[in-house]
This record gives sequence, structure tokens and C-alpha cells, in this order.
Amino acid sequence: MKKIYYLLFLLPLSFLMACSDDFTPVDMTVTLNGVTTSGESFYTVEGEDVSVENLEVKSIDGKPTAYSNVLFYFNGVPLMGNPENPLAAGFSTEDIPAGTYTLSITGSLLQEDASLKAFAVNYPLVIVSSQDDLPAGAPEIGSYSQTIRISNK
Repeated sequence: MKKIYYLLFLLPLSFLMACSDDFTPVDMTVTLNGVTTSGESFYTVEGEDVSVENLEVKSIDGKPTAYSNVLFYFNGVPLMGNPENPLAAGFSTEDIPAGTYTLSITGSLLQEDASLKAFAVNYPLVIVSSQDDLPAGAPEIGSYSQTIRISNK
């Protein structure tokens, strides 16, 4: 009976060992609507609706890469999206006081000839009281993207 338990333990382990660890870095780009951008932060004005418009991953060497099990968080609180389109997550800043918050994205990266990788990235989101409080030179509120490189390290 012990041999069966060992086999049941070794089978998944051997599968994991068979997967290569040749994960190449990817650029993850998130596009938000209802924001502006300055530096490495997104900005919005109290009362705006902020939504995730798009999420894209691209391997820097062209290796086929995809994501799965993506979840979005605003300051640690999960954002509920549309089950048919999980990227349709969003929230209103109506009752959120001005300040700096964190928009987090977690999930899994699937890449050809590489082990499954979990990821967690954070984007600063600054909520200001009025348009006058936006950084000087920031473009008007609309849809903007930011990219973060995710590597194996």
C-alpha cells in the first residue's frame, strides 16, 4: 500500500520536474478608463468611475504567453467583474477620500515550454479632490495604459 502512496506522490512531482523553467520575461500592460497618468501613477478625481479596459501580456522574445485566473483589487478589496468578461472590473470613487491607493492584479501566466507562474503587480492610483489637484501637464481624464515587466526572478 505504501508503494501506491509513493507513486501518487511522485507522479505529480515528476510532471512538475518535466516542465522547463525557461520562462522569459513578459510586459504586462493594463489600460484603465476614467483616469489620467503622470509618472508611474494613475490619477483620478473624486466621483469618477474607474474601470479596467484591457489587460495584455507579451513575451519579450515572442514566446506564446497567456494569463488566467486574473483578479483585481482596490486597496486589498476584490473588485467584482462580469463573470463572462473578468476584465470588466470597475468601481466608483464617489465616497472614497482623496489619497494614494493601490490597484493590484493577480493571476497566473502560462507560457509555452515553461512552468506556470503566479504574478501579483501593483499600480499606484491617486484620487484627488478636484481637477485642479491633478499634476501639472497631466492629460485629460480618459483611457491610459501602463506597462510593468514581469521576470522569472
